[in-house]
Amino acid sequence: MSSYLQSLSYFFRLPFHIQWRTCLVHLPRFVPLSVLHLTSPEGPQPFIVALPSRKNNIIPLYVFVPPAPVALESEGGVRIPVENGEWKVPVVLDFHGGGFIMGSPLEQAPYAAMMARELGAVVISVSYRIGPFHQFPAAIHDAEDVLSAILDTDEVTKASKVLRNEIQRYFGMTVDEITKKKKPNHLDGIKKIKLDPSRLAISGFSAGGNIALNMAIWVPPCPQLFNPPTTATGRTSSVARGPSSADTFSPLLPPVRAPTMLDDICQPWPSILPPEKAQPRMIPLLLFYPSLDARVLPHERPMKELPSALNPDDKKPQIQRMASIPGLFSIMGPTYLPKKLRAHPRASPGLVDPHNVQKNAAILLVLPEKDTLAVQSDVWVDKMNTNGWTGPVRFGDGRANDWNGHEGNAPPPSRSNGGMEVWHAPECRHGWTQFPVAVLGKHEKEERRKVFERTLDFVKENWKQALLIEEAGKTRQELPPLEITPGQAGEGAPVGVGAAAPPS
Repeated sequence: MSSYLQSLSYFFRLPFHIQWRTCLVHLPRFVPLSVLHLTSPEGPQPFIVALPSRKNNIIPLYVFVPPAPVALESEGGVRIPVENGEWKVPVVLDFHGGGFIMGSPLEQAPYAAMMARELGAVVISVSYRIGPFHQFPAAIHDAEDVLSAILDTDEVTKASKVLRNEIQRYFGMTVDEITKKKKPNHLDGIKKIKLDPSRLAISGFSAGGNIALNMAIWVPPCPQLFNPPTTATGRTSSVARGPSSADTFSPLLPPVRAPTMLDDICQPWPSILPPEKAQPRMIPLLLFYPSLDARVLPHERPMKELPSALNPDDKKPQIQRMASIPGLFSIMGPTYLPKKLRAHPRASPGLVDPHNVQKNAAILLVLPEKDTLAVQSDVWVDKMNTNGWTGPVRFGDGRANDWNGHEGNAPPPSRSNGGMEVWHAPECRHGWTQFPVAVLGKHEKEERRKVFERTLDFVKENWKQALLIEEAGKTRQELPPLEITPGQAGEGAPVGVGAAAPPS
């Protein structure tokens, strides 16, 4: 109760122009689940799991359980992943957009339900913490804790037990309801549903794309990003330190929110995904118009008609146009991400060295042309391509030899990373894949159909592929033991899987 009172007190101490905007942007989080019968009628409909997390936090998860198993292709051929009454179901971890100040998993329902139906996967959409009631890196902490619960197949932590028990309980209720109503039963003979993190995909839209990429990067120590302290003589101290709470956090933020800050933002921050030697199967990383560089506010972002990295024939000068008036995200964004932390690699994952991206992450990058994030995505594509993260590019504008999104796209299994495929969406806006169909024009509707069709194929293709990682003359396939933070097992603490060192 005290935390709610502190939050309420904090809210009423905020400036009025922040207060009314906060009320406005938080409304979608209070929309009832029943609305999904209208916006996502095909289903499946989600149920909510309250996942225990670090420092007594609770993370709401919107979980979509597939209506039936789907045959998957693997090294042994095409097969239904059911054996002895146990269904080993793939997992898609999803993050909504909203600039870290708004948004809800409800807007993800049509996409998440489609992924569940077509892939036979459990889709988990995370309602992560946002501003102004929480500050960076709260959303990333939530994402890591959910991913840890998925990876913890031995149910060492409380979070893993809760997640699996709730999914099994819901699955049992679904089977009972089908049996009572004597409906066609596609789940006949299946007694247990078991998450299979060896077939894992991570997706994110806009700010959610930022989080998704964060799950697959390793951040080295970064004290050089921040001003080190100076001595009385004006010389730089030999001991560099990162910003303190007083440097970065709102003085109005209540004490109960203090755990959201990092203990030391200059320390290395590893990915908790298993490295390629532990899990050589590709992990599809689906980035829809992600925010990659937070150093400038939205109204300060340069814009141009077409990203040059995606159009090598573009010879027009790069005239930068900037909006002059700060919009909602420019006003509200700093309530989550303070200015002094915008350059931190976890806040701006596009700044991370490509060599510190998980090698077994196969990246699909979706870039709409009419997007204020196009330029920073352009820069990131160039940086990734020059460091070996290459793959097919689809322009979709009818030029000669333009890749159609289907043929000749299978990556060779012997390459040293999962590669990056770029889907360029001409004449499409930021967020068009999540807009209600009624507000889309004919072109955007067709483009969304095509990009989601390609997304499904991309995931299937990469779930059947593996990096060839040789160790002592043989390919190592097994996962290493889980590493639990001392004293935190059973409390929903994050679980690291072979992440003590950066990916090789």
